[in-house]
Amino acid sequence: MTTGKTFTLRQKIRFSHCDPAGILYFAHVFDMVNATVEDWFELGLGMPFDAFHQEHGYGNPVVSTHCEFLHPCRFGEELAFALAPTRVGRSSIDLRIVAIVAGEERIRLRHRTAMVSLDTFRPIAIPDALRARAEEYLADPASGSVAKVATIPAGAPLPNAFRSRQLIRYSHCDPGGIVYFARFFDLFNAALEDWFAAGLASPWAEDFMGPRNLRAPSLLIGCEFRRGCRLGEALDIDLWVTRIGRDVIELALAGSVAGEERMHGAWTLGIVSHETMQAVPIPEDLRPRLARFAAPGA
Repeated sequence: MTTGKTFTLRQKIRFSHCDPAGILYFAHVFDMVNATVEDWFELGLGMPFDAFHQEHGYGNPVVSTHCEFLHPCRFGEELAFALAPTRVGRSSIDLRIVAIVAGEERIRLRHRTAMVSLDTFRPIAIPDALRARAEEYLADPASGSVAKVATIPAGAPLPNAFRSRQLIRYSHCDPGGIVYFARFFDLFNAALEDWFAAGLASPWAEDFMGPRNLRAPSLLIGCEFRRGCRLGEALDIDLWVTRIGRDVIELALAGSVAGEERMHGAWTLGIVSHETMQAVPIPEDLRPRLARFAAPGA
């Protein structure tokens, strides 16, 4: 049943949110998403997020997120993040989040979080009072705008995948003692930069974004988080190509620590001219380099 009750948080795009292309850096979107969830807990559900963690000993890890980027967002614009749950399960909540600027949808997400005990990190039942408040916002999953879902491959990385090892640092971790989920997207971007430099021989500064004057904005990204990562661990991010289009590259991601699976993801990037910010064909000399990392049939 749809109640029509939606929680909305307005957030202005700050200078620090923007990337060298002058638009909202995609990883900061997930910081804004988390701020929306935190404020919904406090203002909508009557459960301040600090009390949720510190007094009650609850955790709210992200299980999966799928984000579709419809239009660029720029410095000074104000995004209205509209949140409504589409399912309240025993120990998880599915959320639909849409970010709007002046009536235009810019970003759409499907976002699933779980409730766990911070003592055991195992799922626990959502308390009845919290469940009842959340269900006041419950929306029909089939209604309104929802994010396109990224197709996330299962199984082990391909043998020809590119591997980038990223050290989990203090700055990546949250008060729960594990990597804060939005920081994973910074780590993914670091792996992407490594791939362009070492795998495609097209470093961003010296080639791709320099002489070529190209950019690779995110169009769609989805990730399923299987296990948390902790300070000091070495996260191996494997990256391979699942589709090479005219002006689009689709990638698969797999994260592991000492061979243990931690996450799987899918990422769609567009190729645009920095001068016009319009889609342009993938340079012909990059296509065979991309193919070296492609799945069979890609």
